[in-house]
Amino acid sequence: MKNRYTAGFLGLYLVCSIVTKAQEPIPVKQHIADKPFLFSQLPERSDCITKELIQLFRAELFSGIVIHLPGNHELRGVITEKVQRSSGITSINIKLSNYPGALFNISLNTGSGLTSKINGRIIHPQSGDVLILTEENSTYYLKKKLQKFFMTE
Repeated sequence: MKNRYTAGFLGLYLVCSIVTKAQEPIPVKQHIADKPFLFSQLPERSDCITKELIQLFRAELFSGIVIHLPGNHELRGVITEKVQRSSGITSINIKLSNYPGALFNISLNTGSGLTSKINGRIIHPQSGDVLILTEENSTYYLKKKLQKFFMTE
């Protein structure tokens, strides 16, 4: 009786090991090819004029906009969507004309207090970089980051 249990266990072990070894490994894409950088001519950090950013939220739908950046650079585009999801949050999508295919999404959060916070990003699906609008010491600036950290493939 003792030998039957041992033989059964050994047989079950052999069948399981043969079955698991017979499976083909699934090929996994290990390396994602690097994409070209769209914003290479811009500096790593570009200061933005806060007045221009706030004026975007007063602009009408389908109107043209211009945001001036240091070094005679600018962002030109058309407001394609303006949405107010709740009482204190307004979001705008801008298609940039001087960076074809790039989308500038910017949101204004007025909140319950007196302070307003602006968040945004400029992204292009075929680009390897994005520009993130952040605030530091009540000054807004666009900072370059790698796109693979902000958008899935």
